[in-house]
Amino acid sequence: MDEKDIHQDLKAKTIFLAEYAATLEAVGAQSSRIQYNTVRIAKSWGLWCNLLMLPQTIDVTLHDEGREHSYTYVKKTPSLPLNFKINMKLSHLSWSAFDKKLPLNALWEEFHKIISEPRENAWTVLILVAFANACFCRLFDGNYTSMAIVWCATFVGFFIKQQLIRRQINELAVFVICSFISTMIGATDFLYIHGGTEDMSLATSMLYLVPGVPIINGVMDILDRHVLSGMARLINACMLIVCIAIGLTLTVVLLKVDPDNFTKVIRSDIVSASIADGLFAAVAGTGFAIISNPPRKALLITAFLACIGHAVRYFLMHDPLLMLDQVTASTCAGLIIGLLAVPAAMTIHYPAEGFAFPALLPMVPGMFAYKAVCDLINIVQLPTSYTMEHVAKFSHNSTLAILVMFGMVAGCVIPIFIFHKQSYQVTRREK
Repeated sequence: MDEKDIHQDLKAKTIFLAEYAATLEAVGAQSSRIQYNTVRIAKSWGLWCNLLMLPQTIDVTLHDEGREHSYTYVKKTPSLPLNFKINMKLSHLSWSAFDKKLPLNALWEEFHKIISEPRENAWTVLILVAFANACFCRLFDGNYTSMAIVWCATFVGFFIKQQLIRRQINELAVFVICSFISTMIGATDFLYIHGGTEDMSLATSMLYLVPGVPIINGVMDILDRHVLSGMARLINACMLIVCIAIGLTLTVVLLKVDPDNFTKVIRSDIVSASIADGLFAAVAGTGFAIISNPPRKALLITAFLACIGHAVRYFLMHDPLLMLDQVTASTCAGLIIGLLAVPAAMTIHYPAEGFAFPALLPMVPGMFAYKAVCDLINIVQLPTSYTMEHVAKFSHNSTLAILVMFGMVAGCVIPIFIFHKQSYQVTRREK
C-alpha cells in the first residue's frame, strides 16, 4: 500500500472513530468507557489511537502500526439525549470489532443501525417520570396529597419539556420554563389545598429536572482522573441547576409563598419505614432510569438497586444505635449499590453504571439544594439584620448537598474501579 492509500485508509477510519466516540459522549457514556471502546476498535485494525476529550469536541489521532503516518480529526459532540441503550450497544460493537476483526463498512452499517433505533414511547416515559417524582416527594416525607400535586406538576412540566426540546429550544431556557411551570403547580398546595405538607409539594415539584446523570458522570470522571471532562460536565450541570433555581425563585416571588417551613416526620418502626422508603425509591429509580432509554431488562435491576440503597441509607440514618449523618450513610449506600451493580452487569452484559447511576438518583440531595435556593432568596429579600443568618444557612446546605453527592458517587464507583477489568469487559459477549 502506497503512502496515498495509507493516508486515505487512516482518514476513513479516524472519521469513524471520531463519530463513534462523540456519539458515546453525547448519550452519557463515562469518559474511560469512551476511551477504552475507541482504542479497542483501533487495535482491531492494528492501529494506534489517541483521544483528546474537550467540553464540546473530541480530537482523535490515528497512527499506523509503525507510527510513520497519522491522521487527526476533530468532531463536535452532537446534541443527543441520554441513551443508555446506545451506550450498551456501541460498547458491544467495540468488542465485536475486536473479536471478529470487522471491516470498516460493516462497522458503519452496524453503527447507523444502532443510533437509528427508536426510543421508548414518549407517553410511557412521561407517565413513569411523573410517578417517579411523586415517589421522590414521598421520600422527603410528603403526604399523599403532595404526591398527587407533584405527579400533576411533573406530568405537565415534563410534557412541556419534551415539546420544547423537540422544537430545539435552548436547553437553559427549557429548564427555566419547566421549573417555573412545575413549581407554580406545586405552589397550589400553599394557596388553595393546604394538604399538610405544602413545602414538599413545592420543593419536589421540579426535582425531575435535576441533572443527576451528568453530575454523577462528572464526579466519576474526576475520580477517574478525566478532570477536564468531569469539570465540564459538572459546570454544565450547575448551569442547569441555576436555571431550575430561577424558575423556583420566580414562583416564590410572584406568589409570595413562604418556603421556609420544612416537614419532618418521625417514624417509630425503623425497619418497616426503611422497607417502605426502599419500595418508593424503587419506583423513583425506575422512572428516572427510563429517561435514559435503558434496555427493559436493566429496569428491574435498577429498581432493586435503588430499593436496597435507599432502604440501607434510611436505616443507617434513623436506627437509634447508629444515627449516621447523611454524608456517611449515603456513601455506605452508594458502596452497596456499586458492589451489587458489578455482578449484575456481568450477568446481562450491560455497563454497571447504566443501572447504578439511576439507582443513585433517589438519593440525590434535592432538599439540601432546595433549602440553599430558599436561603439565597431570603438573602435578597429580607432585611440586612437577617442576612448573615441566611448566608450561614446557605453555606451549610450547599456544602452538605455537595458532600452527599460526592460521597454517594465515590462509594458507588469504588467497586467499579476495584473490579476495573470486569467492569469494562461486561459488554463483551461470548465469542
